[in-house]
Amino acid sequence: MSNRLSLTQSLAELERNPEQFEAACAREHCVVLAGPGSGKTKTLTTSMARALMEDVVDPRGVACITYNNECAIELETRLATFGITTSDRIFIGTVHSFALSQVIQPYARCIKGLLPDDVRVAQSSEINAAVEAAYEAVFGDAGDPKARWQFAEEKRRSDVNRGLPEWRGRNPELADFIEAYEAELRRNGLIDFEDMPLIAYRMIKDHTWIREAMRARFPILFVDEYQDLGQALHDLVLLLCFKGGIRLFAVGDADQSIYGFAGANPELLQSLTERLDVKTIRLRFNYRSGAQIIRASLGALGEERDYRGVEGAADGALTFWSVAGDHDEQARQIVDTVLPALLNRGFQSEQIAILYRAAWLGEKVAKALEAAGTTFVRTDSGALIKRSSRLARFIESCAAWVTGGWRNADPPYDRLMKQALGLVYGGRASDSEQQALSLQLIAFLRSGIAAGETAHAWLLRIRRELIQPWQGVSRNPHQEWNVCDTLIARTDPGSNHDMPLNVFSGRIEGVGRLTLSSLHSAKGREFDAVILFGINRSDIPNWRDNKSHKALREARRLFYVGVTRPRKELCLVFQKGQHSPWVLELYQRSKQS
Repeated sequence: MSNRLSLTQSLAELERNPEQFEAACAREHCVVLAGPGSGKTKTLTTSMARALMEDVVDPRGVACITYNNECAIELETRLATFGITTSDRIFIGTVHSFALSQVIQPYARCIKGLLPDDVRVAQSSEINAAVEAAYEAVFGDAGDPKARWQFAEEKRRSDVNRGLPEWRGRNPELADFIEAYEAELRRNGLIDFEDMPLIAYRMIKDHTWIREAMRARFPILFVDEYQDLGQALHDLVLLLCFKGGIRLFAVGDADQSIYGFAGANPELLQSLTERLDVKTIRLRFNYRSGAQIIRASLGALGEERDYRGVEGAADGALTFWSVAGDHDEQARQIVDTVLPALLNRGFQSEQIAILYRAAWLGEKVAKALEAAGTTFVRTDSGALIKRSSRLARFIESCAAWVTGGWRNADPPYDRLMKQALGLVYGGRASDSEQQALSLQLIAFLRSGIAAGETAHAWLLRIRRELIQPWQGVSRNPHQEWNVCDTLIARTDPGSNHDMPLNVFSGRIEGVGRLTLSSLHSAKGREFDAVILFGINRSDIPNWRDNKSHKALREARRLFYVGVTRPRKELCLVFQKGQHSPWVLELYQRSKQS
């Protein structure tokens, strides 16, 4: 099917929803407010495909900034259905990756004295050492550098423009601490993650020619999950789009802003909608959930929204499970009663998720499931695969290819090759470098087919045959090669943690795996049935949430994210007589017509 035909069909599908169609066809600054299940990813990718085919002439292209690498891979996969693959014309990645690969690496050497020529991204041990050295230089007392640095990090994320009076006028001692820390990093030829958008912002702000070069290459900037991306991204958007002439297409939902601890601020998205030069479109239809779940979600949020289900869709179901016991007993009840009830009603294991607020709750569910011999995969901080790591995702993709993916190009080899080029060369490599890399990758992948290796043995080999040779030639300043070492340690057969390679890759023929996930990690995902675990009065909201209105609102949004994940059934599990006060609001709202 041709690219044009795919686009025509996608636009025809969106035309059934006037708001989606209007957004996909927008040719001006546009903000799309997209509630849960509203088809925002389809709208975004269709808009990107249309822009590349109709608005932007090759070799110019578009850039799309996402919240994390997993979102980027999802968008790349969706664009592939239009016959569009990422190339020099298209950037899709995080704000940090955008700042590093599209601003700092191409242009920093043109600005004398800005950064060392061989700059690289600091590892955690180097960051800690720089914090301690800066603390000693600025304060010189016996206090706690890490505790003080938490406040400095917040200031560093929020005060992006250091030319404003607020930089030194508000907490000047923290400004000194931050500047001393950054100077210590530079002395060692280092930058950190927070440096990336900050340095890119200063480069674009101070040098008009960089702004013009960015506009020449990317006349349109797409931003996904705008509410999660923070002040640095917002200030970059103001510079590039409203001063630099790049067209903005942003998608977001302030009601799903749950990363305040990382600098997210839902008010930034709201400020865009108030601009006279921005078209604002709200997607109102929820294609995911039944009507009862949609009504319940508004009770979870505690505010009214004009969301509606699709005519003819099933109503959806809510069940409430009151357990006479603590978290351990609630976890056992899920395994002994709630889960079997869902399976008996025809739900498949791989379409059931157990969600909870924190990873320590995940440990309790995992323990109960292991005791019952139930297979599962975790996507919280206790997960085997660190999904935010591009190297970990590459390793997982290679394992999937070796354990059957080679038969139907799932994942396709060209995606593996692109991932490898990004890891080793930051995406740009000569023909000879690409050929050498491809030969290494093909040889390794082919040797693993039907080899019968366990995950541990295969990981040892990928480290020896790919990772270590690539380290020696890498030009990517973002070093994360130690992720492979971590995976090897976590699959150590001596501690009974080794597993078949198909289990490691997620390919278990005929055996579904439950998903265990924190509420944060579940954002953007959907399942047929969701079990919310630990919805107790002391857990959500907890005592920290009740310390401020801002924290309480974010906790409420986190609850809302969990409630809006299921398509068909939502199960809430809590201690008898100790349920969260929001459970009652949810129940009452779900019963309204």
